Amino acid sequence: MSVPAKKIDQTKPESYSPKMPEIASILEMRRRDVNYPETYLLPNKGTKIPSDVKHYGPAYVPFANEFAQLLDYIGQGYGFIYHGDWCKDRSYTIADILSGHAMEPAPLLSEEGVDFLWKVSGFSSRRKYYADPAKGATMSESEMIEAIQHALCTLEQPVIVPQESQWWGSIIVGYKANGKVLVLQHYLPYFVDMENNAQPQIVDFAEWYKENTTLVIAGKREKSLSLIEIYREGLRRIRSCFEINIKGERHHYYDDWEVFLRLSKDDMITQVKRTGIVPGGDHGPIGEDVDIWNVICHSHDSTWCDMAERRFYVMNFCRQAMEYFPEVKEDLQALDDHFMYTNTIMGSQEDGYGSEIGDPVNPDIFEKPEVRARMADCVRRFREADEKGLGMIEALLSRMNL
Repeated sequence: MSVPAKKIDQTKPESYSPKMPEIASILEMRRRDVNYPETYLLPNKGTKIPSDVKHYGPAYVPFANEFAQLLDYIGQGYGFIYHGDWCKDRSYTIADILSGHAMEPAPLLSEEGVDFLWKVSGFSSRRKYYADPAKGATMSESEMIEAIQHALCTLEQPVIVPQESQWWGSIIVGYKANGKVLVLQHYLPYFVDMENNAQPQIVDFAEWYKENTTLVIAGKREKSLSLIEIYREGLRRIRSCFEINIKGERHHYYDDWEVFLRLSKDDMITQVKRTGIVPGGDHGPIGEDVDIWNVICHSHDSTWCDMAERRFYVMNFCRQAMEYFPEVKEDLQALDDHFMYTNTIMGSQEDGYGSEIGDPVNPDIFEKPEVRARMADCVRRFREADEKGLGMIEALLSRMNL
């Protein structure tokens, strides 16, 4: 595998400006002379998970699941790692790191970071198309069908239609009735099927084109890095993202989150009414005529789980990297241990961020100032742990001359 000729600017993922993808070019030229089959299922070239493996995940991030499933389906994934009857998709871990998602200071998602992931992974582009013109580039139902057919039948790649009913991610691997019915593949979250969620589910999806429909298409994969190169890029990415989060423009997210929790209940409500944002919460701008306190409580339902899982995958990436950099195995083990500790600040059932308030949040408990003060202390410790983690990764990369 070849190394890119030009080093990618890790600190500015937004600098990635994808060229016009194959799909858009074809639609602009209105090539209507292609006769696609009425029904089509893209052959699955993916890895068959052993029958004795029963659990897939945990893996909650939709875009990372979609990326990992798409790569595996076309036989170009980075493989699975097995621990007893559990398996983790290496591609998911890589997606969580290269996108920057696993290093975020609060429940954020950077579209530029996701674009960066697809770019580093060798795809010519990643574009979104919408049924709603207010959201961006628009496609009618017939245009989306044509784009899906071309991706499956000509590019031989799945495509993605995110949907709330499968918030953990799915990919389109085929269609029926000339595209009126899509064929989706997805995995059930382990907590939905505790017995066995390691086998992919294939389902039909009819009446899929609606006012909120979004189509995500990757251009043809033009190259791929070797795993050792991917792990080098990932270690650099961990450093660059934590630099922004700890020393740069995103540092305020930690501070805003901690300060917010130390406010009185009335002051919290007043601030959210004024700004429309819940610091540390997983919801965007707040609309009018809603119960603000209920929104604040609800927005913290999954914060602890979300942040714990993000740092878990920083830990997981460092653990996986040991195989490729045995000369710094002790340093990577120290990072593994450190981010496991960072994970527990949020996720511990005994004294973690959400250990008292629960999921869903118990408003009566969350209302207690002493409980929120303890949670604010967790945020402070979390920030300090990320600061220490940045110092450790900087020292490691200096020793590796990266």
